[in-house]
Amino acid sequence: MKRTVLFGGFALWVLCAVAQQREMVLKYIEQYKDIAIEEMVRAKVPASITLAQGILETAAGTSTLCLKSNNHFGIKCKEDWTGGKYYHNDDKPNECFRVYNSARESYRDHSDFLASRKWYAPLFQLPITSYKYWAYGLKEAGYATNPQYAQLLIKYIEDYKLYEYDQIGLAKIEEQEKLLAASKDAAATEKPLAQAEELKKAHPAQERKKNTSAGRQEYVVNGLRAVKANGVEDPLTIAFAYDIDYSWILTYNDMAPGEKFKDGQYIFLQNKKMRGAEQSVTVQPGESMYDVSQRTGIKLRQLYYINAMRPNDQAYPGEVLSLQEKRTSPPRTMSYAEFLKKYSQYQSGTVQGASGTELSPAISGEYSPTGGRRYQVQPTDTLHDIANRFQVTVEQLKEWNGLRTNELREGQTLVVSQ
Repeated sequence: MKRTVLFGGFALWVLCAVAQQREMVLKYIEQYKDIAIEEMVRAKVPASITLAQGILETAAGTSTLCLKSNNHFGIKCKEDWTGGKYYHNDDKPNECFRVYNSARESYRDHSDFLASRKWYAPLFQLPITSYKYWAYGLKEAGYATNPQYAQLLIKYIEDYKLYEYDQIGLAKIEEQEKLLAASKDAAATEKPLAQAEELKKAHPAQERKKNTSAGRQEYVVNGLRAVKANGVEDPLTIAFAYDIDYSWILTYNDMAPGEKFKDGQYIFLQNKKMRGAEQSVTVQPGESMYDVSQRTGIKLRQLYYINAMRPNDQAYPGEVLSLQEKRTSPPRTMSYAEFLKKYSQYQSGTVQGASGTELSPAISGEYSPTGGRRYQVQPTDTLHDIANRFQVTVEQLKEWNGLRTNELREGQTLVVSQ
């Protein structure tokens, strides 16, 4: 009898503790959900991920670090931090953590921290509502040492339906994009809408040419304004020519700072869409997912999402990709390293396409098939030297380029970022 009473009392205590924990989490979500959504719109970090990380890192706002420093994400000082500092035992004793004036400031710095570190860059190519990809991507990029970090984030997101805030954020992003597109269209010297509709009826193809006062031929691709790159072009020159903020040109074209357009590639002057003009598209030899994205005017992360593909995987030539409806299974794919091996034939000379027509060799500039930078090996270069130069690891270089050893040859082209 005594044992039964003790067991019953312990069970009641556990239920009370669980209820209290749930109440704290719900209070945290209610307090910070709007900031998380704001950051999703501003910086394109899923609100669900931000909230789940905040809950986990702060024990729902009750941790000493959070209470003493307003630090909701466990971000350490690092060498570039010039603000306040708080010393706290973590992986090592007395580690330095950033101090913020408010929770909002902490949330904003968290977004900027992810966006400014190159090892988190692949996350921003993922569908913004794919919280599982983001959770595992954060863990793989080294955000936390806990081996269960991704699973813990996913559990919070699913237990508390944090993914619903992603949908709110996505709706706000799409509304913002519509407003931005409308303002750009209104400011541009374009044909009136009625004339544009007549042009669309007369030329139903996905690509239509337009005249422009900017001195170069304009195109309409997937209903979007675009021009074609003349040789290897810097996005900064496009931004200047069309009076569009440099950061917007990068965003419109799924690019990172330092990357360049390759010859003949479409350069979008408006944000790419979530759906293509056509139902599907066939992948051409040597064509990466990024190339398909630029050819069809659909966002790269969305192209991966609706085709049920893993980030960085590439579709085989001849595979048909969906541009509108979500697939239940992916097309036939290869890893990025495999793609590079196959793509190397386009770097050495022209090859025959699927229809027998000649295809141009790849541009020997800084632009890679997946949107990253490329570097041509010099006589005295070693793999270690190149890794240091571009602030990546030797292992990353070997993985990205399908290298089995550290040996290089003069003139070899390496992908040095993704």
